[in-house]
Amino acid sequence: MAPTMNTIFEPSPDEVNLFSTPESSFDRNHRRERPQTISPDHPALLGSLTPPIDCPPSKILNFSPGPTSLPPAVEAAIQSRCFPAQEEKRLGSMALSHRSPEFGRILERTLAMTRRVMEIPPEYEVLFTQGGGHGQFAAVPMNLCPTGQESATYIVNGTWSKRAVEEAKKYCRPHVISALEEDGTCTSFPSLDRIQSEIDPTSAFLYVCSNETVNGLELHRLLPHLDCGVPLVVDASSDFPSKPIAWRKSNVGLLFACASKNIGHPGITMVVVRRDLLGKANPFTPGVFNYETNILADNVWNTIPTFNVDVVGIMMEWIMEEGGMASMERRSIVKADLMYNTIDGSDGFFSTPVKKESGYRSRMNAPFCVAGGDETLTNLFLVECWERGIIGLRTVTPFGTGIYLRASLYHGVSYEEALVLTDFMKEFAAKHSISKEVVVEQSIAMVTPLESPPIHQALDKLDLCCTMDQKEFHQIHKLSTSPDTVMDTAMDSSLTWPKNLKVNQYSRLAHDMFTPPPNDLGSTPVSLR
Repeated sequence: MAPTMNTIFEPSPDEVNLFSTPESSFDRNHRRERPQTISPDHPALLGSLTPPIDCPPSKILNFSPGPTSLPPAVEAAIQSRCFPAQEEKRLGSMALSHRSPEFGRILERTLAMTRRVMEIPPEYEVLFTQGGGHGQFAAVPMNLCPTGQESATYIVNGTWSKRAVEEAKKYCRPHVISALEEDGTCTSFPSLDRIQSEIDPTSAFLYVCSNETVNGLELHRLLPHLDCGVPLVVDASSDFPSKPIAWRKSNVGLLFACASKNIGHPGITMVVVRRDLLGKANPFTPGVFNYETNILADNVWNTIPTFNVDVVGIMMEWIMEEGGMASMERRSIVKADLMYNTIDGSDGFFSTPVKKESGYRSRMNAPFCVAGGDETLTNLFLVECWERGIIGLRTVTPFGTGIYLRASLYHGVSYEEALVLTDFMKEFAAKHSISKEVVVEQSIAMVTPLESPPIHQALDKLDLCCTMDQKEFHQIHKLSTSPDTVMDTAMDSSLTWPKNLKVNQYSRLAHDMFTPPPNDLGSTPVSLR
């Protein structure tokens, strides 16, 4: 029988228990709670975004990487403005003709609010296109490389910039500056000096993805104007609008952002392009992707997604009412600090691939693994989150399933919701980790706690440009035959202790981090009120 959302999953006699060895006296007396085997068909492990009906919160907490939820006030405004009651005797934007005067006013308002929120200079045009970010992977070189033989420099700092290069090969000659490591991962960004020295000065543009959602890498400020004068093209799909854009100082020639992260629903993509770059499209560029064609037609060359435009406008109005771009950036920093402080303060039980000192940790998407990627504990964590209405930490992607989960902290996620997640992370770690001081006796390790500073920091004294010092990890050697890194695959797994008994850098936790903080940090910080 196929499992339902409310199925309680119990291991059958035929299922293999990862901890099937006989329980020792040490197991009974000293080990943390033993995770039960979880069916691989559990909805939480299949990426389900529908928690059980009896989950505690009144609101689902959606940490999906996109599409995702919008702020409640925005969703309420969408309901009332876009879906009018019958007695109002008007049409909502979903039913309006894209060339009607009613929609014309909606489009005009949305464009004006976008310019105001993002402080877009007058020499730029704002377009609403379709095809998402993948559409722009093709549209950018088609519009900026008229013969298809032009060079374009691409900075590859993660999954999406790598995909952009593959698509661009059809329409130009990409020159790549790669930050990928030998194993294919990416945890940093090329230095400005390296970019200056390796860029092809004849390039039609320099391409960068300002936030790599999969890798958890973000440029918190765009590159400065390069000496060679090559215009910057920015894929800002997941961090627009969460921080100011230095349009002129960074020599931004083009910026695009699909809506389904921070500004609306999937089905529409915003393109901001500088006028001097228009009129260069390859003659084979389809009309729907030709920037100049659509600008000359006032954004309605074809049927524009009217409802989506309306939603973007409502979202931009909300941003202005909430304090504008400065407020959005402050909120993003506070939420990201909350998440990363929990990870860093877990003494290795949770970990994230991007180092604090790099300065590139994403505020939008925080990847983290549980106990070094322990499959059993990771699955249990996902199931218990799902049961609490915390969803979206692992969604179905074309990239398969790795050891990292992701907490996406877009504008639709409030500080209070992020706090619910981090509080549960602490609770889960306290329940399933072991302590630090180990006494080895007849191949059995016994553990006692070691002090660790609390993870909380003052949130009212934010420095937008500061980075936190790397917390020193306490080294424990020769306590387990488990590999010390997730990349070590040569170790004989038959020699390892049970997974939740590993005492390496991925499963150490100080209990002191779970003591109540000295001040009241359970409510919204003053800086967000």
